[in-house]
Amino acid sequence: MANHTYHVRSPGRVNLVGGHTDYAGGHVLPFATDLHTRLDATPDDRVTVRSEALGEQRSFDPADREPTGSWVDYVKGCYAVLAEAGYTPGGFTGELAGTLPLGSGLSSSASLELAVLALLNEAYDLGMDRERMARLGQRVENDFVGVSCGLLDQYAVALGRAGHALSVDTATLDYEPVPVPDRIGLVVYHTGVTHELADSAYNERRATVEAALDAVGVDSVQAVGADELDALPDEQNQRLGYVVRENERVGRATAALRDGDLEALGEVLVRAHRDLAANYEASCPELDHVVEAALDQGAYGARLTGAGWGGAAVALVDVADADEVARSVHDVYRDRYPEHDARSYLVTSSDGVSVERTGR
Repeated sequence: MANHTYHVRSPGRVNLVGGHTDYAGGHVLPFATDLHTRLDATPDDRVTVRSEALGEQRSFDPADREPTGSWVDYVKGCYAVLAEAGYTPGGFTGELAGTLPLGSGLSSSASLELAVLALLNEAYDLGMDRERMARLGQRVENDFVGVSCGLLDQYAVALGRAGHALSVDTATLDYEPVPVPDRIGLVVYHTGVTHELADSAYNERRATVEAALDAVGVDSVQAVGADELDALPDEQNQRLGYVVRENERVGRATAALRDGDLEALGEVLVRAHRDLAANYEASCPELDHVVEAALDQGAYGARLTGAGWGGAAVALVDVADADEVARSVHDVYRDRYPEHDARSYLVTSSDGVSVERTGR
């Protein structure tokens, strides 16, 4: 085993619609992207991992369960949740690289978690399926890092399929690939505004939604009606009301995607963004500016992708127009926010995390 080198490719994700519905038992419509994390590693006694993007190397014993407050906690956390689940993998020496920008709202954290879990699963014959790895990745965020995320990101990274989005019912964990028509182009624009979800309003929003669901007496947003919303205190009504409407939008978006109706899908994205900004208060001026600029430049629709409070927006365009829309949005954004290191990406849907083994 020590002679093998493992090459892991772990995608990021873009969520078309279904923002903040995953932790409320709602529907989501993400896809894995060709932007990815790459982990090249060999088994070892200790864990030694270097991040090319950060220019840092960290090392720890696989039995060390103490968080450090740094990026290596996403690696350490994998060992912690595996141990709690009864697995005892050894260490590795590895290099992290790839094309997925950090802190961009494109799920670099879930991508890293699934890269490490997939590596350990393969190198140490743990026998986990993709759903199991996704659920353990969520536990890294929830129990070790301190971000109360749902399963959207990890499911997309683990279960993505090239040429498809992934329709997921997070109440049942049923999922189904939905074909993405060839004419669809997706421009992801990273605003250059980074976010730290554990330190943001993310956990507060989730707590408010969960309190509202408890008050209504249901586990899933899918069971909430207008009468129950009206009986809630104002803040719970506002936050849960957004989630109810967003859950309904996922159904319309999925139907539009199946039909190849870009106009209808674009309208859903715009409504989703404006509702998210106004009633969940999860946007920021830079994201709002990108969305409106994309619409001005001819996009069918646009919205922030990811949790919000910074990061990236996604614009839906004809694939033939994608380069021009990306350039035009960048020109407009740079004029308004020259201080931000912004950039755009033309993304396509990708397969989920994969591992290749070389050597004897």
